[in-house]
Amino acid sequence: MVILDYKFRARRLKDGKIIKGSTEAPSKAMVEKYIQERGMNPIEIYQSTSIIGVLGRISVGRVIKERDLIFFLRQIGSLLNAGVQLNEAIEILATQQSNKQIRRIYYGLFYEVNSGTTLADAFEEYPTDFPEILVSMVRVGEKTGDLRGTLDEIIIYFESQFKIKNSIKQTMMMPMIYLVIAFLVAIFIFAFVMPGFEDMFDSLDGDMPGISLAFLQVGNYLQANYIMLIVEFVAFIVVFRLLKSKSKKFQRLLAYISIKMPILGSVVRLSNLSRIAATMSQMLNKHVPLQECLITTYEILDNQIYKDIIIEAQKNVNNGDYISQAFEGHYAVEVVFTRMISVGERTGDLGKMLKNLSTFYDEDSGVQIDRVRKLIEPVLMLVIFSLVVVMLLAIMLPSLSFSGSM
Repeated sequence: MVILDYKFRARRLKDGKIIKGSTEAPSKAMVEKYIQERGMNPIEIYQSTSIIGVLGRISVGRVIKERDLIFFLRQIGSLLNAGVQLNEAIEILATQQSNKQIRRIYYGLFYEVNSGTTLADAFEEYPTDFPEILVSMVRVGEKTGDLRGTLDEIIIYFESQFKIKNSIKQTMMMPMIYLVIAFLVAIFIFAFVMPGFEDMFDSLDGDMPGISLAFLQVGNYLQANYIMLIVEFVAFIVVFRLLKSKSKKFQRLLAYISIKMPILGSVVRLSNLSRIAATMSQMLNKHVPLQECLITTYEILDNQIYKDIIIEAQKNVNNGDYISQAFEGHYAVEVVFTRMISVGERTGDLGKMLKNLSTFYDEDSGVQIDRVRKLIEPVLMLVIFSLVVVMLLAIMLPSLSFSGSM
């Protein structure tokens, strides 16, 4: 599908004012609908070309964020429930969308669906923005003729996962902010405050206290080598990101550290086990084959340790064994998780058991994350308080020594 640049003149209905503007669309008819959605009547629409417009269509990474995806699916479901055809529903949402990059994707979906492509296949054209579980679930819903019911279920799934991830981000945000502020204050004292005491003590031929001398030496080193330190920091970030994206061993190391971290490790386990249970239960209860469920679950996980467990579970399925054997006795998996999966396999109701696990983790996530937050706060305050005391001593001791020398 080709997206074109258009310019237009339109009359605003509420006051009759002539408005000039520009937009992107696959056709002139779509521009007319876009203008009408904004309370205007089109007067003139003509195609235009510009380098800026072409460059503006270049996007990197994910365009539709989780919150936008949930809102989009909820709108699609509401329009379908109101009796609107799928292609018309997507067209309506595309013309209402104000974000150019998102609107461009919606136009693409409309073009595909309007050409006879299934919604699942249309989603598959944008793998960065529409996750594999959504594609698989929508495909099942279209095959069974229950797309609206499937969308309702997938919305609940995405909302629960978004809630857990958002809670974890909020829990981690404040400690990171406090530590960054403490680090910047320390750098300021090292580089700009402590050097001022050096000349004072040199003029008095006095000995600077040890802690202040250490701070002074660090400050002098930072001032003398700040360019090299910046280059090294940037190089470290680049190497870190390359290793994280290319090296499985490094990914496993980071995953292991995150799971084994004191206090925060429990949140990592909660997040990953919840995602595994919720994803597999959604798909199994829609009669998606187990191997396909495992493949999709692998794709939506970020932690390499849990990815390895899913790979082991796939091998078990291929060999005719229980997938619970892959989880059993693993340090990253809770005992209750393994036992419930094992019971579900032996009773032939794995989907229902995973659904119960997913519900359990959804209910437990708030309690666990709140508990972690309460544990982090005193530890963090102790660390910050210790840093403040050390920095105050480094600043005050030279002043006291100077007063004693007068």
